Amino acid sequence: MIQPEVPTLDKIKKKVLLILRARQKKDMDGGGKLTKENMEQETIFMEVNRDILNNMFLICHDVYMPVLGNPLNMIGWSDLVSKDLMDKFHVFLAHTYVTIGQVKGRTMLPLPANDVTSSEKTSSKDKAQILEGAIIHWTKQIKSVLKQDPESALKNGNHPDPNTEIDFWKNKSDNLNSICDQLSSEKIKKVLKFLEQNKSTYTGPFSKLQKEVQTARLEANENYKYLKTL
Repeated sequence: MIQPEVPTLDKIKKKVLLILRARQKKDMDGGGKLTKENMEQETIFMEVNRDILNNMFLICHDVYMPVLGNPLNMIGWSDLVSKDLMDKFHVFLAHTYVTIGQVKGRTMLPLPANDVTSSEKTSSKDKAQILEGAIIHWTKQIKSVLKQDPESALKNGNHPDPNTEIDFWKNKSDNLNSICDQLSSEKIKKVLKFLEQNKSTYTGPFSKLQKEVQTARLEANENYKYLKTL
């Protein structure tokens, strides 16, 4: 079905094809018709699916980041400008990734750029600082999950029923299981290994935090298992 407006999410079954055209002055005057010859220059084709945030993240990560990071596209830029641009773009991607997790009710740990540890232009000290920044962010996210209390609804003056506590432990169990899976991934292991080799002071405390996550995970899984049975 062809329509001039972007359909609402409830009307998108799988994906829609979006065709955009810049509104030029000649368009306002009624001229500037599209032809086979100018179609490629005058229009932009995009795909939009139900998961708009994830779709935007994938486009930015897989399309725009390689284009922005291509040295041929940075000709004439100073090292300071190119570094600042990429740093801010990576921060934007990290915030988007975290937001996607929040929408799903999950804690998603944003990874640093893939080329941080392999880049020859960046010194080991600068690499360590970038990766330590990632660990600091992960630590804040994980501690926020560990602090979650099943009595919080009661403390806030609400009157929760037994199902409220069961839902709490299910959500916390699923979230901690997801965090454990992320912490055991090769990419995060690579970050921790690099920092350990460079004698970072952050690896020790983060290792202890990982053990706390494992303990909390077992507790949440068992609480949900037995409370659901009851």
